[in-house]
Amino acid sequence: MPRYLTEYRRRQTGNQHCTMFDHYTHDESYVPPINRPHAPEMWETRTPAEISLEEGWKAAIPVRAPECNARFTRLYPPYNVLFVVRGGLLRTELINDGRINTEGLSVCSACDELYDPLRASGTCPWCDALLPDQRTTGGVTLVSGGGQR
Repeated sequence: MPRYLTEYRRRQTGNQHCTMFDHYTHDESYVPPINRPHAPEMWETRTPAEISLEEGWKAAIPVRAPECNARFTRLYPPYNVLFVVRGGLLRTELINDGRINTEGLSVCSACDELYDPLRASGTCPWCDALLPDQRTTGGVTLVSGGGQR
């Protein structure tokens, strides 16, 4: 979450700790400055690199990974890569070893990859399988379609 939004949330709630959907950031088009040449080299080494580092960052799911000691972390499930931002730079990509907080995320029943139900629009972003109209995540039930319940 951008610093100004984090500070705003803290002032509004008086809470230094984040809520259930703190992993979520609305500006998916923003790509932090990239630590070159390290980050692009790691992307090419650790992935098939069918898409650019920047496109991978945009498609990745914001997650919390406290042990990374990073400002922002995002998971790109198809390659199991964790993007790490420290000091305002996209520094590297790590192979995800499972020490991330997946609260608020769902698992696609077709490909078994994590996805963010708040960002998914009817199909899995990784395999294009249809997602259920109703799914529960982090104690919240999301209903799509607006039809009869």
